[in-house]
Amino acid sequence: MNTRNYLGTSILALALILSGSASAFAKDVYKLTLRYDMTLKGAPLAQGEYGISWVAHSPQATVTVVGKNSVVTTVEGRVVDVGKKIALSTVLYDENADGTRTIREIRLAGSTQAIVFD
Repeated sequence: MNTRNYLGTSILALALILSGSASAFAKDVYKLTLRYDMTLKGAPLAQGEYGISWVAHSPQATVTVVGKNSVVTTVEGRVVDVGKKIALSTVLYDENADGTRTIREIRLAGSTQAIVFD
């Protein structure tokens, strides 16, 4: 019986920890819509909806791009403060000679920070 109580308590504790972690992660994910097929540091991103999150290493950042249910790519960027809250999510990109588009900066709605890709 002691083993059963210990197992039940362990499962409950694990469930609480995981639910707390999931909600903390969800707050840091920004939604982004790409209107064109683009590349991000060599990784192709098809037109559509993505989730963007990052972990800052001052001023460097590890940026994760999530598609429908999986990570599409993880790249390095640089976080910069733009000085004011961004109203609409914006992607700044370069249009290459061959017609492809390369993302050089992502500005996310509700944040004062942008992620720059060199």
